[in-house]
Amino acid sequence: MLDLIIKNGTIITADETYKGEIGVENGVITYIGSAGKLDHLINTDPENGPVTKVIDAEGKYVMPGLIEPHMHVKAPFSGTIDMLDFYTASKCAAFGGVTTFMDFSTTTESMPVLEAVEDRLREMEEESALDYCVHPKFINAGKDKEELRKTIKTLVEKGVPAFKMFTIYPGVMIKDADILRIMQTAKEEGALCGFHAESNDIAQFMTEKLIEEQKKDWEYFNAAKPNACEAEAVNRIIEFAELTDAPIYFYHLSTKEAVEAVRQAKKRGLKVYAETCGHYLAFTDEKNKGKDGINYLMSPPLRSEEDRKAMWDGLRDGTLSLVTSDNEVFTREIKEKDLETDEKGEKIPDFRKPVNGIPGLEERFGLLMAGVNRGDITLNKLVELGSTNPAKIFGCYPKKGCLEIGCDADIIVVDPEKEVPLTWENLHYPPELDYSIYEGFVSRGWPICTIRRGEILVENGEFKGKKGSGQFLKCKVKL
Repeated sequence: MLDLIIKNGTIITADETYKGEIGVENGVITYIGSAGKLDHLINTDPENGPVTKVIDAEGKYVMPGLIEPHMHVKAPFSGTIDMLDFYTASKCAAFGGVTTFMDFSTTTESMPVLEAVEDRLREMEEESALDYCVHPKFINAGKDKEELRKTIKTLVEKGVPAFKMFTIYPGVMIKDADILRIMQTAKEEGALCGFHAESNDIAQFMTEKLIEEQKKDWEYFNAAKPNACEAEAVNRIIEFAELTDAPIYFYHLSTKEAVEAVRQAKKRGLKVYAETCGHYLAFTDEKNKGKDGINYLMSPPLRSEEDRKAMWDGLRDGTLSLVTSDNEVFTREIKEKDLETDEKGEKIPDFRKPVNGIPGLEERFGLLMAGVNRGDITLNKLVELGSTNPAKIFGCYPKKGCLEIGCDADIIVVDPEKEVPLTWENLHYPPELDYSIYEGFVSRGWPICTIRRGEILVENGEFKGKKGSGQFLKCKVKL
């Protein structure tokens, strides 16, 4: 007998749209068939074992659960830590249709990457209600080539083969020579190097220039990191990839120049993969003007309307493979904690001082659905960007990211007519979060049921996920 049947729904995958039914047993999809084909496998008598849970998805979409491969939870930033833990993050994510997420190790000079990975995995094991993996963060290559190879080999064998490096921010910024050493070894050992690509020198130069000109309002944060700041670093890393023949991944691209650089690199046959984020699809730098501009500070910053359109173009033509959240949540009070006050007690804007980061873990589905409703992308493309491509790139496909016999039963049921304003009241972040950057956005189409490995996490507006019920997802990249 089956544990769960979802019937009468319209099944949406990255490649197909069809009416059908899905049967689940022991957390795995074991049957996919046309309407009515699974009725004989429904158990309604408790004496014959567990009663089969039946979800009638008539008029609804049935999709694979989303994968969030780029978020920051319990992450230190400028003397503070964001406000989510992995259980509260699980709740927000599940309401937004996410069934698997991936975070980053908090590697420091005093905590080597292997130790940082183990530390982060322990936290996720204790707290997460979603399945999870970790991206190891490298801040140097060490002094010994064999020790580096041993470290990377161990990470690959452990199932955490997708790395992250920063080309900006002293303290976590890695030297170019170390990047090359890691890229070469990663290629040989079967790992993927990912990058937060911004030029530290350009950002420092522009910041100093703006401060000399007494330009400190929130909108000048964007000017401190102009398009050239991202474009220079992206092009540099692409040159490194061409030199070493190593696959690379770019987190949170935001500029038309970076998208074009990736497009041309792909045409040359390089294995280059890249994402953008929901906020770069939704907003422009106009949001940074005015007293609430502080709420929209993130790195990279918001860009022009031309750049926003370039992100959608990159998604449509396959230059960009994913849309992620880059979620890192701070209250307004935390953002303002280092600001000085004037004689009236008002906070004085200074774009250098607030912590960067915005929510987005729960909102991502709604932002993509808005694109579907406008005709920017199709429903199949939504699945590709939010589920299938993350699973393929980060090495957990076809266990995750699809609806096929044998894959994990990570499923969302979406009501295409359900309208959800993305307001503070409708989202599920901790109540201390006192604002929503997406006020005014309404998602037409929203997950009404979220299922992880056959277990219902969200149903009828209720979160049912259990703390620590998530499982570590061992990944293996195949690029």
